[in-house]
Amino acid sequence: MKCQRFVRIACAVAWLGLAGGMLLGCSDLLEPEVYSELTPQTFFSSEADFNSAVIAIYNAFSTDWGNLDQGDGQWYAALYNHDRKTYWARSEITTDEYATGWDPTFTTFAWGPATFSGVEASDYMKIRYVARATDVIDKIQKSSANVPEHIKARYIAETKVLRAWLMYILYDFFGPVNVKLDPATLYSTEITPRPSKEEYVAAIERDLQEAIPHLPDKYNNDPANWGRVSKGVARMLLLRLYMHEKRWAEAENVAREIMNMGYTLMPDYTQICEERNPELIYAVPADASSPNWYWMEILPNDFASAQVGDRTITGPQGWGGFWMPWSFYDQFEENDKRRQTLLSSYTNIRGTVVTRQRMRGAIPLKCIGNLGTSAGAEIDWPVFRYAEVLLSLAEAINEQRGPAEALQYVNMVRQRAGLAPWTTAEITSREQLRDSLLVERGRELYSEGVRRQDLIRHGKFVEYARLRGINAQPHHVLFPIPLFVIEQGGGVVEQNPGY
Repeated sequence: MKCQRFVRIACAVAWLGLAGGMLLGCSDLLEPEVYSELTPQTFFSSEADFNSAVIAIYNAFSTDWGNLDQGDGQWYAALYNHDRKTYWARSEITTDEYATGWDPTFTTFAWGPATFSGVEASDYMKIRYVARATDVIDKIQKSSANVPEHIKARYIAETKVLRAWLMYILYDFFGPVNVKLDPATLYSTEITPRPSKEEYVAAIERDLQEAIPHLPDKYNNDPANWGRVSKGVARMLLLRLYMHEKRWAEAENVAREIMNMGYTLMPDYTQICEERNPELIYAVPADASSPNWYWMEILPNDFASAQVGDRTITGPQGWGGFWMPWSFYDQFEENDKRRQTLLSSYTNIRGTVVTRQRMRGAIPLKCIGNLGTSAGAEIDWPVFRYAEVLLSLAEAINEQRGPAEALQYVNMVRQRAGLAPWTTAEITSREQLRDSLLVERGRELYSEGVRRQDLIRHGKFVEYARLRGINAQPHHVLFPIPLFVIEQGGGVVEQNPGY
């Protein structure tokens, strides 16, 4: 059974059932609530209790819509849901890869500190889950339950990876934020300043490195635990962190460690979403109890079927809220097999073939399979894939030693796409491969929520936005700290520059 199926139950058990109420003195929205007055003696008394508490943290990562936060009574969107308010969506619609008419505030870079309030602060408010993870780690460490030490260590490691992942997401969007990592401060109402970049990054790195020795390598062959974080996930987060920080040697080292873990490219790009396939390092599990709404978001409201290679696929009449601009679609070479997962035509419910001339943009299917119904789909959503490891390794090597050694890794991805390998006769400089890799990453990893990170790392985020006619400024590489946080901080919490 997929791990994600436990999330709804575990959330109720671990946080609703545990919570007699919020901590006294923590009604302020700025404070990450750890809303439990229970002690290790009253709840963390068995492995089942550990499991329930840890699984509850996964609720933040769902593809389902989101949940009501019991700390402040506000509904917040989940990180990997495909609504416009999510980490996934804002990582896409602020780039050249996606377009939408649903959120002009973000597509035109018109956001400001006041934008991020209520449900619009869903990403920032995952800071509460960091505090909850700290609480879980502390309570498991202090528990006197009759649980073998290596089992306790595994649950602690799992929670540290989830905490690091949440911290990385917050860092990606907002820079360092004042997370609570010391359990002694969880019950304090004191507002603390934001840490330095160095302190914050070191905390993420420390959690991941401490977790790795205590985790299984992967869960691809373990259906009962698929959806849990593993050693592969921890290393993948380290890879993204090192790429973000341009720590190329460390990125290369961790990418090579992942290469030795038995992951491999699927033979065909249309297979990359198959459940637990050996290319997936992590995918958010989806099923009837926690569905994936992606295809409802991208399919037109008159969609009936489409041709993908020699296959006819069907799907629901969707909302058509997101599409890929033709300018991005046209970056794919005509013989690129990945184009099969992008629709430039479809048959509507009246039996008429709708072609490019009548479409706002391409339909980015990404996954090929049972696209579900109006109640969502049961296709796991890829977050970390081996293809990204190969492309990141190529980039890290290129930044250190140039293209000659790096080309073999990007060519593994290109050849799977049916494209000719790049050669040193074509790619003659570090700068040329750097620019080419950015394009290749866009074609390989589209819809996977990494485009914004990639453009920022390459110094192209603002430049590309300006090419789309947007008045983008250098400070837009970070979102602002929400206004309510600044106001409640009383001068303690600094705003990001430019806001």
